[in-house]
Amino acid sequence: MELEQIGFCGVDCAACPDFLSEKCPGCRESVWPEGDACPPVACCGEKKLACCGLCPDFPCTMMREFYGESESHEKAFRRMRALREVVQGDKNAAEDQQI
Repeated sequence: MELEQIGFCGVDCAACPDFLSEKCPGCRESVWPEGDACPPVACCGEKKLACCGLCPDFPCTMMREFYGESESHEKAFRRMRALREVVQGDKNAAEDQQI
């Protein structure tokens, strides 16, 4: 899976119902109108992060709601949690993160 396929939120765009139905243009290849960016795109842009999973506040209140919305979002949460585990090198740190 290529990084271009993974949104800032952790969703696999190729499997995302919102992306496939064109509700979401995808954040890696799209330029969002100023003030209209997807919240994870805007937040990661402000914090200069490659994805939500690298944020020290992960999962924040906004993203907890997002990750609970659908199966693809829940998979995204698990993907971001696994990324944290790899980056932090601490399995317990990742396991402690709950939606």
